[in-house]
Amino acid sequence: MKAFVISKYGTKPLWQQVLKPSLLSHQVMIKVRYAPVNPADIYYSLGIYGIKKALPTQLGMEGVGEVVEGKHKGKLVAFLPARQVGSWAEYVAANENDIYEVENDIQGSMAIINPFTVLGFQERAKQFKSILFSSARSSTAIQGIKLFKELGKDVWAVAKENKDYVNTLVDDENLLQNIQKNIKEKTIFFDSTSGDKAGTILTQLPGNSVLVNYGSSTATYIGKINPNQLIFNGKSIEGFWMHNYYNSLTRQQKEVAFKYINSKLDNIFKSDIYQIVKPQDISGEELFKIQSQTRGQGKIILEFK
Repeated sequence: MKAFVISKYGTKPLWQQVLKPSLLSHQVMIKVRYAPVNPADIYYSLGIYGIKKALPTQLGMEGVGEVVEGKHKGKLVAFLPARQVGSWAEYVAANENDIYEVENDIQGSMAIINPFTVLGFQERAKQFKSILFSSARSSTAIQGIKLFKELGKDVWAVAKENKDYVNTLVDDENLLQNIQKNIKEKTIFFDSTSGDKAGTILTQLPGNSVLVNYGSSTATYIGKINPNQLIFNGKSIEGFWMHNYYNSLTRQQKEVAFKYINSKLDNIFKSDIYQIVKPQDISGEELFKIQSQTRGQGKIILEFK
């Protein structure tokens, strides 16, 4: 079988022959149909993601395919790959507890990481009426905006220009002034950019606001934080990683959550698609280049069938 593999962090993946994974007793074999290219895949390949595996390592953190060996044989499932393998491959081993039956194969390939991230946001934001996203472009932010609006929250997002689907804070010289003008109550600020701007925005938010960082598209530290804001104004900074939230759930809780996700794959949890490509038709370098140039315009999907 073939898979996208890196032999050194910081290099582009190669589509090459690898051994078909062997199964443990609690795993199934999946013939992959589709797998998305997520920003985390790029960061992982570059070696700046929060985890590393022994090299060489396959890429890809989720996907969809047909179970061809083990329990649920013949079922179309969304999956998280077993830790030693990646989803950008013709075949993948997955733990039985990390597969979920789906009907829509393309949207099903993106039905775990972003949706469970957003459900984790919902859980963390229960005590907040006001929600702010650092970007209105990413798939995660768009799904979060739609979910929180459905829940009746006051939802804001920073964007280069006004968006018709969310209260927009235009990212210009008046951004900080407009934050103070428009946001009047404690806010949970979901940030995927990091950098000085994230800290500056938190400084402008009302007391008892929380910055929840779940990514770093700028690959920089969060800065410009006045300690007095944390000490005397009750503000705080947290990190969020989907896998920590996901692993905190029981299998029953995951099944209930996924049933909800699956019921809304055509609206709240639907991801826009920029391009579908076959791995044999594109190099790893080209794949990463397209992903970096089209962020915010939809997902790139690898098609293996």
